[in-house]
Amino acid sequence: MPKPTTDGQGDLSRALNALRRMVRGLRSAAEGIERELNVSAAQLFVLTRLDQVPDQSVKDLAVVTMTTHSTVSQVVGQLITKGLVTRTADASDGRRSVLRLTRQGANLVKKSPRLIQADLIKGFGALSPSERRGLASGLERWLDASGLGGVRSTMLFEKPLLPPKRTRTK
Repeated sequence: MPKPTTDGQGDLSRALNALRRMVRGLRSAAEGIERELNVSAAQLFVLTRLDQVPDQSVKDLAVVTMTTHSTVSQVVGQLITKGLVTRTADASDGRRSVLRLTRQGANLVKKSPRLIQADLIKGFGALSPSERRGLASGLERWLDASGLGGVRSTMLFEKPLLPPKRTRTK
C-alpha cells in the first residue's frame, strides 16, 4: 500500500473536517425536526417560506428555496397530504395555483426551531462576494473531480420517493 503524501494534506483535512461538521450539523438538525414536528427539514423550509410570503406558486417556491420545480412540487404534495398547505386558484389569474399555509401549518411554523438552512444562507451572505464565488466554484470543481458532479441536487435531507416495490412472481 502506498504511503500517504503530505502535500496539500492539511488543506484536504481542513476541507473534509469542515464538510463533516456541516453534514453532522445538518443531519442533527434534520433528525430533531422530524422527531419534534413530524415533518422533514425540507418540508419545514418550504413551510417557513410560505409563512413569510403567502400565495406563492410552486415556481415561486422553487426560486426562493433555490431548488428545482419538481423537488418543490414533491415537497408541496407531501405538505398538502399532511393538511399543512392548501392549493387554490389565484384570485387575479385563475390559470395559476397559489399555495397557502393551513392553520395547522401556521401553528407548526410558530413552534418550529430556527432552521439550519437559514443559518447557512445567512452565513454564506457574510462572506465577501469573491469568497462566495470561490467557495461555490471550488465545491463544484471538487464534486466534478470526485465523480459526483452529475448527482442531482435536491432540498437538504429530503428523502427521495422510492419506486414501488416489485412483487415476485413464481
